[in-house]
Amino acid sequence: MGKPGEGLGVRVLLLQMISHALIFAAQNAGNFAERALLASDTAATSALGLSWSAFCLLSAFTTNVVSVGQLVVGRRIGDGDDRGARAAARQALLLAGGGGALGLAVAAAAGTAAAFTAGPSRAAALFLATQGLALGPFLGARALTAYFAGTMRVGWRLTAALAVLPIATHLALAWLLTGLLSWSMTGAGLARLGAALAAVTAGLAIVRAELGGLGGPVSRPDRVLLWTMLTEGSVLGLQQVVAGLMVLLLYLRAASAGDVTSAALTLTHSGVYPILFAFAWGGSQAVGAAAAQAVGRGDARGLARVTWLGLGLSVLAFVLPWGAYAAYGKPTLVWLVEGSPAGGAVLAASVRFMRLLAVFFVFDYAINFLSALLRAAGKQAYLLKVTAAAAAGFGLLLLALPPLDGVSLMGTFITAQVAWAGLMLLGVVSYWPGAALRSRWPCRASGARRKRHSGQFRGWGSRPSCGRPHCHPSPHEECTMTSQRPEISRCNAKGRRNSC
Repeated sequence: MGKPGEGLGVRVLLLQMISHALIFAAQNAGNFAERALLASDTAATSALGLSWSAFCLLSAFTTNVVSVGQLVVGRRIGDGDDRGARAAARQALLLAGGGGALGLAVAAAAGTAAAFTAGPSRAAALFLATQGLALGPFLGARALTAYFAGTMRVGWRLTAALAVLPIATHLALAWLLTGLLSWSMTGAGLARLGAALAAVTAGLAIVRAELGGLGGPVSRPDRVLLWTMLTEGSVLGLQQVVAGLMVLLLYLRAASAGDVTSAALTLTHSGVYPILFAFAWGGSQAVGAAAAQAVGRGDARGLARVTWLGLGLSVLAFVLPWGAYAAYGKPTLVWLVEGSPAGGAVLAASVRFMRLLAVFFVFDYAINFLSALLRAAGKQAYLLKVTAAAAAGFGLLLLALPPLDGVSLMGTFITAQVAWAGLMLLGVVSYWPGAALRSRWPCRASGARRKRHSGQFRGWGSRPSCGRPHCHPSPHEECTMTSQRPEISRCNAKGRRNSC
């Protein structure tokens, strides 16, 4: 087969960016709606932000474990191994099942806690219980998109399935349960559960014909590939947990500053901001998939091209959403806090937060963009180190500084993000593609290229070859060869790296 992605152009990357952005925006539009319905209850809004930030620690870990399937699929597609890419997508479903089991455990624990509490604590516990139930379906929908995202074929049918039906379900349930029935946080949690179930149902209907045999991995799992994906995804998940701890610290300090500050932070940072960030998120997802394919081919020029195209499209990711906010942002915030007893104070704090979030956006986008490149190149350990350094620095700043108001607290958070983005940029520049991927020739390479792959080149994430013809680690050490390529020696059954 040909080499996918070699002719990657602006049109393909832009379409993938828009598709990912629409899915992300649809998921967060429901969250925005539930915050709007709860905006008149300042205490409930504050509790919702804190509870959601705590649950995001588990959600971030499991989502990244499952989402590694997109990177593995991309590398294998770049290496010309379409069957291996399908196998990776199927293993992602198994990982989603494991994450769903963890979610059920959280739901059981939170439900037990709700039985022995009352008031806001009980509402928060019930919210966590519903989120635990929703985690499995959400991860299932995420796993179903791995193959299409890795192959850069997230089309309109899949986009509609993961955007239109879930957002319609989310909005309807939020309006009914949180609005008409006034179930507060419990209604918001049930609305998210309904949206997750709608997403996985619609996703199954769309992708079943493409992937086929979705029950296969349960009865015949590829243990070597599954373990490889689990280990890589766990490092990425741990990195996101550390990043989530920074956000949790932010919300804890905001809560100590009072309900007004906490409610304003929840409305802006976890309500309005994710919708504005949708195009930036879509850009990082598209760039990550394209970069993974370039890594799979060992194509340094292709990786550089993806990088520059992504940077060019980042102008749209900033101008479009923030231009819309400049035109309609203030009236939207006024509408959100209308009817709240502390509406005037919350509005003033929200406007200040949004000004700071416009600055935060630049560095948040840089972090996501650089992280996509580092993930595609298999630099998980470096990502974890710099994230831990940024989180530790933020924590030390909070300990050293006196109690802060909302503006100073967000300013401290942005300072940590600037340092984090700078460390990531240093990592990318240090492994720039010019000399990075020369040692990553596909196994099917010609004899001349196999001679060249003798170990004299070192670069971005590279490892030495075992030195035997037709056999060396694939771009991310996924040394599991499938039966459709009999000319390639099979790696040993124990899945040892760098050995044949």
